[in-house]
Parts: sequence; C-alpha cells; structure tokens
Amino acid sequence: MPSLFHASVHLSASCETMFAFHSDPNNLTKVMPPTLQLVSLKTDGPAEEGRLIEIHCRDWWVLPMHWTCRWKTVKPPHLLADEILKGPFNLFVHEHRFEPHPEGCVMHDTVTYAWGSSWWGRLVSETAVRAYLVLLFKFRHYRTKKWASANHAPTRSAD
Repeated sequence: MPSLFHASVHLSASCETMFAFHSDPNNLTKVMPPTLQLVSLKTDGPAEEGRLIEIHCRDWWVLPMHWTCRWKTVKPPHLLADEILKGPFNLFVHEHRFEPHPEGCVMHDTVTYAWGSSWWGRLVSETAVRAYLVLLFKFRHYRTKKWASANHAPTRSAD
C-alpha cells in the first residue's frame, strides 16, 4: 500500500507563472536544498506528457541518487505530475496542482510513494521518508515562495 504526502503554499504569482516555472526541469536547482547537489540533468525540454528526465544528484553531498522520471500528466496551468521509472522507490508520483487565489495561487504538492513493498518498506516510508519529505518540501516551498515574490508582483483583484 503506497504512502501519501501533501503540502501546500500560497504564492504571489499566478497559476500560469508557477506552472511554467515548475514545468522547466532546469529550475529544479532553484528549489533544491543545499544538502542536495545536482550532478547532471538530462531532458529534451519543458514538461510534455511522456517526456523523460534523468537526474543524478548527491544527497548530503555523498549519497548518490539516480532517477529516471517521466512527465505523466501535463494540463496547463493547473496540473503537472511526474513519476519515477527508475530510482530508489518502487513508486513515486509527484503532483503539482495550482489553484487560483486572489493574491496569486495556492500550490499543492502531493506525493504518492512506496519505498519497498514489504512491511519494512512501509515502515521506512511512513517514518524516515515522510520526515525527509516534510523537511524537503518546507525548504522547496520557502524557495518557491521567495522566487515568486522576487520575480512576479502580487496579482490584485480589481475594486
């Protein structure tokens, strides 16, 4: 049975702006924590259903991680989802949902994941992996919010 993680953040940029930002894999380094070092990133361009992304990074500067992901769902400007094909998880699907808000948008990150299929894998998923995701997304949302504020003036509804 897979585990589910969800986190949300209010952003001062529009759904369209944030969708464009997250659909470009080259922006990954702008939201990565300093403990996660990108070694290489290979892709044929921005998000397109079926397009592959290969990521090689080092976590905590020493643990090698190799991921091959595919854009699973691309529905501008509200839904962007990628899934792991090869990597450390049996299942890993990451969805970005962008919901309009009077002052920009709300971004919802939902991760469906499984690290192993036994009771041990479930235990690791629900403890260590969940704790890692909480910290990772707190940092990612902090950086995303900072980027949105610096690059796009807040949208305001007309009076």
